[in-house]
Amino acid sequence: MKELFVCEKPDVARKLANAISGGYKEAEGHYIGNDERIYTFAFGHLVSCVSPDSLNEDWGWKGNVNKLPFFIKNIPLTVINNPGVKKQFKIITSLLKKSELVYIATDAGREGEHIFRKIYSLSGVDKPLKRMWIQDMTTEGIKKAFNNAKDGSLFEGLALAGKLREESDLLIGMNGTMLISKLSKSSKVLSLGRVQTPTLAMVVNRDKLIENFAKVVHYSVAAIDKNGIKYELVLDKDTHLTKDAAKKILELLGNRTGLNIDTKNKEEKPEKLFDLTGLQKFMNEKHKWSADKTLKTTEALYLKKYVTYPRTNSQYIANDSELPELLEKHADHEWVNNIITKGYKIESSFVDPSKVTDHEAIIITSEVANNLTGDEATLYNVIFTRFLAAFYPYAVKEETTALFNDQDFTFKAKETVLVNLGWRELYGENLQESSLKNTNIYDVGEYSLVEKETKPPKRYTEATLLHDMQHAAKFLDEASDKKMMKAVEGIGTVATRAAIIEKLVERGFIEKKKNQVISTSLGRELIEMMPEDFSLYSVKLTALFETMLAQVENGELSEETFYEELEGLIIKTAGEIRENIKVLSSAPSPTKEVIAQCPKCKKPIYENSKAYSCSGFKHGCKVVLWKNGIEKLGKKSITKNEAAKLLLGKKVNVTLKSRHGKSYKKEVVFNSDKNWIEFAEK
Repeated sequence: MKELFVCEKPDVARKLANAISGGYKEAEGHYIGNDERIYTFAFGHLVSCVSPDSLNEDWGWKGNVNKLPFFIKNIPLTVINNPGVKKQFKIITSLLKKSELVYIATDAGREGEHIFRKIYSLSGVDKPLKRMWIQDMTTEGIKKAFNNAKDGSLFEGLALAGKLREESDLLIGMNGTMLISKLSKSSKVLSLGRVQTPTLAMVVNRDKLIENFAKVVHYSVAAIDKNGIKYELVLDKDTHLTKDAAKKILELLGNRTGLNIDTKNKEEKPEKLFDLTGLQKFMNEKHKWSADKTLKTTEALYLKKYVTYPRTNSQYIANDSELPELLEKHADHEWVNNIITKGYKIESSFVDPSKVTDHEAIIITSEVANNLTGDEATLYNVIFTRFLAAFYPYAVKEETTALFNDQDFTFKAKETVLVNLGWRELYGENLQESSLKNTNIYDVGEYSLVEKETKPPKRYTEATLLHDMQHAAKFLDEASDKKMMKAVEGIGTVATRAAIIEKLVERGFIEKKKNQVISTSLGRELIEMMPEDFSLYSVKLTALFETMLAQVENGELSEETFYEELEGLIIKTAGEIRENIKVLSSAPSPTKEVIAQCPKCKKPIYENSKAYSCSGFKHGCKVVLWKNGIEKLGKKSITKNEAAKLLLGKKVNVTLKSRHGKSYKKEVVFNSDKNWIEFAEK
């Protein structure tokens, strides 16, 4: 056997065998091509890092928390403990040993490379490697990738980045999760992660902004014309009028001057081609699909050869030389025929090789999708329409602005209508006529007061959460940090963001309600346990790691330097957790019943299962009154009423028990400097 192709899934192996070898016959765990080439496959990940507690029992849930954090370089690998997985690993290892040349045909990206390299490393085999970079699963696409396969050594940086990504996520996640869960004595596992935790913090912070929002009622003055168009008083940005101020303006009005109407046309080019995040956002906004559903359905279309590779972060194609041939395959479609007969060309700005790294935008392939139904048909039509719209002429919108003055005040109305369909024809839109540009001052009715109120931020949807994950630079203050975040395109990747959201749902930190993403009480508890500047809450940390991983991939950062940075971060986060653990253990309950005012910082004191604690803990206030503070003196728990009095500085008469079990009364007070209850002075 000379050539072996290692794919990520059985279906991909079959497609490669058909395209490259012209057919195949089945064998156990692989396919034999008609030309004797061999095609084998994984089932996603067959190999993983070993569980750290298998190396040292103190590095697991049963270990000593005082031995945390732990750090390991080059975590050993093991085959995943599943009979089917173990069997397939043995088959691949055997085939690797018999081969003379190995083609890496797993998904073309960091994780796909990592899937193969783990199998290859654990097999102990050393054979020449070539890398296929498959853009689409059509016969032509596979042959192109095969003919352009590159030497495997060119992808060593990509492979190393995949390895370090898995190790860093494991070490950060396990150390943080075990420390915060054990030291807080939580009854549930409080999972921390490099990407999931800052994402959760986004949701929690948004929810708190909404709940703490205090609306402001303000006023304006407006008049309505006969067509229902509103002319409103022009105010400086962020200027809000009181009712009295608006009334005074209303009393001054009564001398309108002529209406000044300005109309201009504005061309609107087609929307960009889809990258994965853009497609996920569109499907959530228009069809209420989850990001995970969009990803899985797009992958299904990819494996059926109907669309190009889904896990892409590009909205561009590298060149347009093959587009005429692609369109000819779909010439029976009315829209495509229109493109061909009228000689439409794709929007030139969408063709840019400098903006294509691993994969081009998600577009259709030469395979005609005639028999799709259900979700697959819905999604294919979305991709198909967006792609064809890129060839159509610009749409044209007419913007009309009408102004008139009354005394020293200006009133304005604005209207935008579609006057040339262009690419919007594909979305079933219609031409519109302006009702504003032909109006006159006599059409405008009487003035009236308009009551308004400021609006809170909206709850996250998956679309807006994906947007903020992608544009997380807005959560950073320093220009250098913003630049770094923009360079790595936000937190998470196009391939992982959907999984991060689903993981937060599965772990009970967020929930989805009517297309909204809302934090749960458990999610809030986790985020409120630590100060706002806790390293793992910040999007900056993820940007830093993605920057380092990119530098590793490009050969700009050594493995040893990456490990040094990783170890430093783990030690830092562990220290932050330990330093804040008393505050963490007394995190406020979600009921938010105010017990008293803090004697130190004057913020509210809340009750939780173990204590009455200050809500200013995130800003450094350490005041906490433990319910079992005098348990050793015979009083099992401080009641809510007793706590309220103690926190006000009052003396409380409590019943205690002597060592001999005899009850006695004693006045006690709360010492807020030392957070303990002591006997009152006589």
